[in-house]
Amino acid sequence: HSPGTLEIVLISTDRSRSTEERVADWSWLGWLPHVRPAHGQDCRLLLAHDKEQAAARTAELVRRLDDGPLGPGWASAERAEVAAAAARYRGPFTVVLVDGDLGSSALRETAARLAAGGPAAGIHLICLAETPAASPAFPLAATYEAARAASPAFGECGAVAVLSGDVATALRVVQPGSGPNGTVAALDAVSGAWAERFARALAPLRESEATATVGGRPVHRAATPLPETARLLDELGLARATPASLMARWAAAMDTDRPSTPAVLGAGPHGPLCADLAADASHLLLEGAAGSGKTELLRSLAASLAAADRPDLLSMVLVDGGGSERGEGLRVCTELPHVTTYLAASDPVRMREFAQALSSELKRRAELLAGTPFAEWRAKHLPAPRVVAPRRTTEGAPGAAEADPSTTGTLRLRPRSGPQSGDEPAAAVPMPRLFVLVDDFDALVSPALGSTGRPSAGSVVRALEAVARDGAALGVHLMAATGHPERTADTATSERAGLRVRLGSPADPSDTVPPGRGRLHRAEDGSSTPFQAGRVTGRIPRTSTLRPTVVPLEWQRMGDPPARRPLRELGNGPTDLALLASALQRAAQSSGAPPAPPLA
Repeated sequence: HSPGTLEIVLISTDRSRSTEERVADWSWLGWLPHVRPAHGQDCRLLLAHDKEQAAARTAELVRRLDDGPLGPGWASAERAEVAAAAARYRGPFTVVLVDGDLGSSALRETAARLAAGGPAAGIHLICLAETPAASPAFPLAATYEAARAASPAFGECGAVAVLSGDVATALRVVQPGSGPNGTVAALDAVSGAWAERFARALAPLRESEATATVGGRPVHRAATPLPETARLLDELGLARATPASLMARWAAAMDTDRPSTPAVLGAGPHGPLCADLAADASHLLLEGAAGSGKTELLRSLAASLAAADRPDLLSMVLVDGGGSERGEGLRVCTELPHVTTYLAASDPVRMREFAQALSSELKRRAELLAGTPFAEWRAKHLPAPRVVAPRRTTEGAPGAAEADPSTTGTLRLRPRSGPQSGDEPAAAVPMPRLFVLVDDFDALVSPALGSTGRPSAGSVVRALEAVARDGAALGVHLMAATGHPERTADTATSERAGLRVRLGSPADPSDTVPPGRGRLHRAEDGSSTPFQAGRVTGRIPRTSTLRPTVVPLEWQRMGDPPARRPLRELGNGPTDLALLASALQRAAQSSGAPPAPPLA
């Protein structure tokens, strides 16, 4: 069986033997790819050589059963219910090797419950126990009872195998339907050296996600524990953000047939976690209390969107709903060439102008599209690709790339009223996909008494609600963050959000959650995915952080949570956001996509 369809868990904590002996017996198993964590377990390998590691491994299995088809009541399910659930199960299987006594009554009881109810979630146990050899004075029944006393899980196992013979080469297997004496077979035993050669031969094995199938169905690739912190540029694959790498990403985005503008939220259990509002034709609502990292996540979403497509094909509008009272958290993103407008909700006149401009933009798009899906309209009006000379040129020098005004441009939000004599004809005005990012949306819905933006907050909210209702069909998507979900629950923004992010909400109130830890909920299929938000305003890491580190291989410690190397940032270096914005500016110039005009 491939590692994608079978994982192996070892629990070897028998105190009758020393740790050195147990590690020597099972060290070969650590080379197998089947013992790598595949369901988000917090360990290097699925091994347990002490009581703490055994408790962690069994707790992970119990959580999987709680989330399984029988739910939290799996421990009290009848054998028939477990058998029916096991017959319906389609997914990766887990074989748990329990070598000897587990050492505590709680672990023994848990192992017995896992042996009884585990098959409902594809979990099966192989329990090993050492007993006196069967003889006329000590019959097989006595051997079985001795094994049950050594390991309570034996009583829940459906099959029993007994080694016998002068050199333990006879194997008697007693299982349902085999009769009281079972079936006797010759054991094909292998040595520890042979097992280690075999395991080392399989150690380099890696399989793609498409090759792992169970019963003809694909199996999800291995999950990994979420880190305490995540760097957005690493999740984007832009650890070295250069204009060339960004232009390659933009070119790849133009080659796709389906509408797609993925925004990377951060590190998920299966790699970078993306939210694609264009493909889902939806909006995103971000909920989180103060200090949960929602403003930083909005900044990361802005940076991720900017890296996804050219400035003339994707533009952003930033709104700080808290205004001067809560700071201007999104202002640092105005260096991105995709940002066309920034609004701090503290100037009533500017807020009313913004609301008029956004409403006019929706009407303009509706007139231009005339019922045509935005993705189809966009495919017909994509700018022609430009061939850029590979040599470096300075700005304004002969040979520098120049923008083609007939095919490129940047969206300007403007009120419908006022002089428009210099406007381009409607058909020539570019219409990129537009993302409206709003921080502190609850402060716009319920402004504080005395707030300078209170008189005009209603007009801005009405414009944003129009985006929530009609914007997805027009290529306009809303990403709003709220610190008080109860204030925004009745808004169209909340009701029309197909994607919802909740930050800083642990299942157990006593648990501590790092900033940026949350879950992405999809309304379409009801799925929920945990993730660690990528940070983009941190200083670039020191070079020493990226150097490889050599650590000793200690099998007895492989079941412990991995000790991750802390990221050391430069104290006075540029932020990742500034580094990315600079590379985006140069990539936009080289590709003939002009940046947004200066903000008013």
